[in-house]
Amino acid sequence: MSKKFINHPDDCVDEALEGLVMTNSGLRILGKQRVVIHESGNASNGKVAVIAGGGGGHEPYAAGFVGQGLLTAAVVGQVFSSPPAGSILAAIRAINFGLALERARMEDIRVKMVICDDDCALSSPFKAVGRRGLAGSLFLMKAAGALAERGDPLDSIAHVLEEMKQSIGTIGASLTSCSVPGGEVMFRLEDDEIELGLGIHGEAGVKRIQMMSASNIVEEMLNRMTDSDSSCSFPLPAGSSVALIVNNLGGLSIMEMYIAAREAIKQLEAREIEVVRCYVGHLMTSLEMRGLQLSMLRVDGDERSWWLSLLDAPTSAPLWPHPLYQGRTSPEKLSDDGYRWDQHVENRGPSLGEKGQQALKVAIDGAATALESNVDCLNEYDSGCAVREIELVLEYPCTVLQQLCYLMESKVGGTSGAIYGILFAAAAKAFEDSDISEEAMAERWAHAFKIGLDAVMNYGKAELGDRSLLDAFLPALEHFLSCPKSCTNEILDGLLSACSVAEEEAEKTSGMRARVGRASFVNEELVTKPDAGASAFAFWLRGAVTALDLEFREPDPEPEPEPEPEPEPEPAPRSRSSSSSSSSSSSSDEE
Repeated sequence: MSKKFINHPDDCVDEALEGLVMTNSGLRILGKQRVVIHESGNASNGKVAVIAGGGGGHEPYAAGFVGQGLLTAAVVGQVFSSPPAGSILAAIRAINFGLALERARMEDIRVKMVICDDDCALSSPFKAVGRRGLAGSLFLMKAAGALAERGDPLDSIAHVLEEMKQSIGTIGASLTSCSVPGGEVMFRLEDDEIELGLGIHGEAGVKRIQMMSASNIVEEMLNRMTDSDSSCSFPLPAGSSVALIVNNLGGLSIMEMYIAAREAIKQLEAREIEVVRCYVGHLMTSLEMRGLQLSMLRVDGDERSWWLSLLDAPTSAPLWPHPLYQGRTSPEKLSDDGYRWDQHVENRGPSLGEKGQQALKVAIDGAATALESNVDCLNEYDSGCAVREIELVLEYPCTVLQQLCYLMESKVGGTSGAIYGILFAAAAKAFEDSDISEEAMAERWAHAFKIGLDAVMNYGKAELGDRSLLDAFLPALEHFLSCPKSCTNEILDGLLSACSVAEEEAEKTSGMRARVGRASFVNEELVTKPDAGASAFAFWLRGAVTALDLEFREPDPEPEPEPEPEPEPEPAPRSRSSSSSSSSSSSSDEE
């Protein structure tokens, strides 16, 4: 498994968005939606609102572009998955420097040199070497530029920087090393190792630790940074105020960076340390190294608080990041009241009796169990997802299908979630008529799925033979429609034979060329396994039908016992005279 600076795969998109909002003034998260909106976005200003979106993992697109003069809002899906329709709707609503210094002095040029040594992990025992300079030097650069711009004299600037550097500390951690162009990696890490306290030139750090969650990595970094037993400790007592830099060493994704920013802010706050500015980005990199540095400048106390004005002074440097300002350390959210899908589901259409509701529950549980059991297989074919712990109102088929639609788009997401969302939304229309007898319910369910598949073909532009779920779903459905359904067992027999059709047709997709979906962009020679969508359908159909068969198949009636044959009557005993006569007659013939 690859190493990522995250806490849990299921939470990475949400935590990255929270980190983005934590570190950018003016951004809000819309309730429980993956929607980032500018604070002016809900104002009635008569301007056109511009909304864009896409899957997570493409950061900074699109949430990173929310702000005045660009996007009003951004809608984000799971990693590499399109956002659900409901969320879109809610959004609508050192030496070389010394040599240079001496040469300059020879030319009567006044020069001052300030050396930044902010490393909190390692300290060389040799005075001539000292501590390493890391990303904390960015604070000094920004302050120097601001002081120079306002016309402060050289000695004054140098004095401020010498004071400021005493209040700067940096710690780093990396999941990988880096390599210079044409060279080998500077050091090697095992898959389950992290380098703590490394520098920016690929040199090793203070120690190696086991791979752990983003939260625990940041905790290790802060503990090392503030360790009073260390010769390069950076004291951070409760009540301190800091400006924070979360520096990407080159190879961490933007998602991972905002998760790191979120963790750093939360843990500093838990230590009663106020983060009054936070800068996140690629500021001092180390080629492709997948790591980060946390740099802090203490700005508490009267003698230091004015340094913030130097950090805040305007600059035209294109890559200087916009900081978090005081008071924006928790993600602010707007209420999403009125956008929740469960507030728009109506109970209409025919209601199911107790047996019908039980059948629906058994089928859904069976389908979910089958998908869960085959998740490794589906992941081999493609990425997939199954939803188990859901609560549905089972009385009304129309309502169940609407709920499944919303659950698919919000919990499954991506292409599969959208396809099944369309399928279930369209199928629900077949149950808007309340006059459906219980005997006709199986036929109506089949009719509903036919309507749903027609909608999928209309919106997805897929046809039979395009290597999609249709290649299994449609033949199985047509087969079932042709089967007799006069009793429960006939319905179950039809469903079981439809399962076999679905499995056969899904297997055939391994030889098809994909004409729809992401697989259509993949080299045909690489597409050798059955289509994931078709296989998933065959899996869940078999699971649902098997569960129904076990629960509802009626025993065959016992044949009536054949009547026992009546005993033959015993022959009457023969009389003596008759016997004599017969004997006599026989003798006479012989003569």
